[in-house]
Amino acid sequence: MNKDKSLLEKFMEFNRLKRLASRKKRCLLTVSGGMDSIVMCDLFYKAGFPFSIAHCNFNLRGDESDGDEAFVKSLAQSYGVSVFVKSFATKEYVSKKNVSIQLAARELRYAWFEELREEQQIKLVATAHHLNDNIETIIYNLIKGTGIRGLRGIPVRQANIIRPMLFASREEIEAYLINNKLDYREDSSNADDKYTRNKIRHHIIPLMKEINPSLEKTLGNKVDLFTELETLYEQEAAKPVKGLFLERKGDIYIPILKLERTKYAGTILFEFLKKFGFNSDHVDDMLAGMNGISGKQFLSSNARIVKDRRFFILTPLPQQSFKIQLIQKDDKEINLAGATLNISNVPTENLKIPGDKNLAFIDLSKIEFPLIVRHWKQGDYFYPFGMKMKKKKLKKFFTDQKVTINEKETIWVIESNQKIVWVAGHRMDERFKVDPSTKEVLRLQLKQRQ
Repeated sequence: MNKDKSLLEKFMEFNRLKRLASRKKRCLLTVSGGMDSIVMCDLFYKAGFPFSIAHCNFNLRGDESDGDEAFVKSLAQSYGVSVFVKSFATKEYVSKKNVSIQLAARELRYAWFEELREEQQIKLVATAHHLNDNIETIIYNLIKGTGIRGLRGIPVRQANIIRPMLFASREEIEAYLINNKLDYREDSSNADDKYTRNKIRHHIIPLMKEINPSLEKTLGNKVDLFTELETLYEQEAAKPVKGLFLERKGDIYIPILKLERTKYAGTILFEFLKKFGFNSDHVDDMLAGMNGISGKQFLSSNARIVKDRRFFILTPLPQQSFKIQLIQKDDKEINLAGATLNISNVPTENLKIPGDKNLAFIDLSKIEFPLIVRHWKQGDYFYPFGMKMKKKKLKKFFTDQKVTINEKETIWVIESNQKIVWVAGHRMDERFKVDPSTKEVLRLQLKQRQ
């Protein structure tokens, strides 16, 4: 953009080129009362773009928060536009969701903006993010570890959210504010260096500008290039690698041998795993440990990867652990995590026992109710059916059966009077088998839910 143009002219040109705000689409402006959103309001007004105002009171700064709300209401009145205000119990939300205040405020405001947009039949929601915010975001992404997506910073548009000020530097915004004698509210938290973005703004960027005084211009000119590179990169990374990510019963199996032979394995792995919360350090550790011992785990906030003999196995973490359940004598069905256990009595006459590992036929006279359903644990043993009363620890049994590490943790055992009756889906115990003297039979069927 021509540096000699006014901020208003640049604003109108940017929105025209990016197809954002216009005179034909009413926007909902998110206004905090700070200088960025105040300048955005004034530019919308002078450009003739129709708008309404939305203000969030997060009730985090006492009288200061209430003062912001009153100021924004007065601002809307001065422009003759409608204003919508929402008061949030932010601290209660933080406690309930166990998230940071910053994340809580983000979740609360964007959910409300979308609700308000639909209710008022408004086309777009506009935030006042500007060029310096974008630069801070790029630096923040680099510091925490990012893929190429992090280099493009804040997108100009995401669904119904637009950033019509993303072209403007903080210096330009401050100059516009002074020249047009606009009042604004200063958020005291902006000076607090306990927030990472404030550290970047107050300390890192000034050091970078000592090296390159035209930092905003340099990085600003590269944002579009980074965005184009990201598109090309994702198109290439999205090309399927046949047989590399195999889905089995909700888990993802990544063959180690195939991974070793895959070109750009680290990049492909990172792009696939990032949606599960894994970062580049996880990927580096996985690649370094491909030939290591089985059992090594890699954890993210919502998933786990276990190295097995031939695979990396990705399993989403359960929301809550399963507790012991009881099977009473008259029960017909028990719901388990990811499975259902059907229970019935069957006649012994003409009884045929199929070779189905998900079925167990048990001599009723040999068990005591209630039966216990639980996950297996270290030290468990049983007498596998067909092994002539040879005792075997479950751990060794699973190894012999080539049961993968993650599968072990989802296996149920049915227990009677501290004795394992059935390793569900695998093998019955010899002690509870049906024989010629059996008079009553209990039938158990394990059904995995899809």
